[in-house]
Amino acid sequence: MDNHEAHISLKALDIAKTSGIVMLTIPPHTSHRLQPLDKCVYGPFKTYYNRALDGWMRSNRGKTASIYQIAGCVNDAFMSAMTPRNISSGFRATGIFPYNRDIFSDAEFEPSMVSDRPNLEQQPAAEGVAPVVSASLSAELPSPDPVHACGSQSDPNHARYVSPTDILPLPKSQQPRKQTNRKRVKTQILTDTPEKQAIERAHEERTNKLKGKKEIIHKKQGMWKRKQTQTKIAVESSSEESDVPIPFEDTSEYESSSDERSEPDVSDLVVGDFVIVRFASKSRSHHYIGLVDSFADNEVSARFLRRIRGITSSKKPTFVFKENDEASFPRKDVLKKLPQPQQAGGTARREQQFIFPCNLDHWNIE
Repeated sequence: MDNHEAHISLKALDIAKTSGIVMLTIPPHTSHRLQPLDKCVYGPFKTYYNRALDGWMRSNRGKTASIYQIAGCVNDAFMSAMTPRNISSGFRATGIFPYNRDIFSDAEFEPSMVSDRPNLEQQPAAEGVAPVVSASLSAELPSPDPVHACGSQSDPNHARYVSPTDILPLPKSQQPRKQTNRKRVKTQILTDTPEKQAIERAHEERTNKLKGKKEIIHKKQGMWKRKQTQTKIAVESSSEESDVPIPFEDTSEYESSSDERSEPDVSDLVVGDFVIVRFASKSRSHHYIGLVDSFADNEVSARFLRRIRGITSSKKPTFVFKENDEASFPRKDVLKKLPQPQQAGGTARREQQFIFPCNLDHWNIE
């Protein structure tokens, strides 16, 4: 396989090492010569697939092949191409197994003619002097000699022959590509213990780095949300008709030890009372404040309030009615009868906000 990081998986390495499979990566830019699949499997696969598709089109004249026919054609081509002989030939043709370092000729290591440029690092040019062009490059460039326009001096049998490259030479890359900070890779055996341990360390470092980034992002998001909430509260407070807090009655009689959880006394419930109701789930219990609407035997029907999150001008837990939030519940789920609330007042919006003159910290009202 090639050295792309996306292809290296720790889970795959563990499975390969357990199963006795050696995973070998090849040098960069050599997959067209060294990858067994590219060399001896994908070529036959494409040939067999084209044959299967041609056979289907001949058997179904006038019809267009769709994605529903591709699976069948791929199946036929896969079974014909993925044979032990082709797979073994791929490793043999690339010189991997059996190992053969002389499998490629010297011609296959020659550079492309388009990118054949003089090595400026080995031929430094003095200041104000043009760089020296190599002999191989100057031989390929068109000669300004007019003799070449009418014939060749070296070959009299080809008189008045003009090569197309003399008239319009192949374009050459004049400027070298910019060097990038890409990590240098090399061929390696990924399933070897040292290489695998290095990959595990790198994976752990990336995981820790990603975890740290996520923690920073979550922290910034939390700070941003708190800032947004404070800004919203400030805007709401400034838009109200009156910012003067309304004085509430003395609530010391309600903030005594009677607020501690004890046996509830709900025998004298009437319509219009505010009560704390418990709704139990599998994991935990939820407490809400409800306004009693009606009774039916041991069933109580009520409309529920929801607590306003954030800091309010009264600095006390403030509640509002939620639209269409009504439910019936057994009388035994009533935990406490509350005193009548006071309205914040001042504006139409604050007229819908209720504050109870008692300590509700122990109840965790939602």
